[in-house]
Parts: sequence; C-alpha cells; structure tokens
Amino acid sequence: MTHLFVVVYDSDAERKRVEYLIDKWSNRARVSKLKGISFMVEAPDVSKLMEELLSKLDPPTEGKVRVYRVEPEDIGSKVSPKVVEIRHTSSEEPAIVAKLLRYVLSKFGAYYVSGEGSVSRYRAYTKKGRLEMTVSVEEEDNGTAVNISIEGYGSAVEDMAKKLRRELSLLL
Repeated sequence: MTHLFVVVYDSDAERKRVEYLIDKWSNRARVSKLKGISFMVEAPDVSKLMEELLSKLDPPTEGKVRVYRVEPEDIGSKVSPKVVEIRHTSSEEPAIVAKLLRYVLSKFGAYYVSGEGSVSRYRAYTKKGRLEMTVSVEEEDNGTAVNISIEGYGSAVEDMAKKLRRELSLLL
C-alpha cells in the first residue's frame, strides 16, 4: 500500500532532518521523493482542473501528472509519545543541584525553553529524535529532589534517560 506523507516544516534544520530520515528509510521501503509541485485538491470532480493543467505543460505531457485518491489516515492516534520519569535525591543545596543539572542537560545537547518557579522546560535534538524535558528541583525534608520527565518518540527517550541516570548517580 502506498502512503503519501505531507510534512510541513518551519526551518531548514527540520527539512534536513526529514531529508535524512527519508534517505535512511529508502533502504527499508520504496520511498520516492516527488519532483515538481505537489498539491491537494478537495473537489468532487477534478477533470476540468486536469485538462487546464495539461494545457499549461510542454509536450509530451504523458506521465507528467499523476493523480492519487487520498484518504486521511489517523496514524497519530496510534503512535503516542513515550514518557520516562526520573526521580533523584541529593543532599546538596537546591541552587547547586540546579546548576549541576543545567550543566548535565547542556552536555547532552538540551537547551532551555521556558520556566516557571522551580519547573524548567528543555528541548534536545539527538540523532535518535527530538525530546521535550520537564525538570523540577525542589527542597524536601531529606534533601533536594530532582524530577525529570522526558517525552519523545522512539529510542531517543530511553537513551537520554539512561545517560541522565548515569550522570546524576555520578554527580549527585
């Protein structure tokens, strides 16, 4: 079965990541990048459009226009992001723990996106995929608690969780 993917990207970096993925998958499946212009038309009859379109092309026009019937497929509901929670406690002061945590996250390519109170949001782009992380550092009775929630798709989540657990156990 053939599937048409329409990917909207906002930056050249996103486009390059998609191009890389297409190249990677071309070894596993028959993937063909469309040449020319692609567009979707929602209309009961497109024969008049086809006639006018063919009149705009240089001869020979055979094979220059391919039309496919497309039905939306809700794959998004079948594929949900993976979430891994990490909790670690330390006897260090919250300010020291937060500073060390910023260092560890930057070491793995994560950058600060936003924050509110003791909760910060980070994003990372790895070779295995994009990750969203929510980090909180809070003082508790028995020390400082670090809570990290890692969300993303594929093996990138477990890979980052493994790296963070190792670093946190060594440094805190």
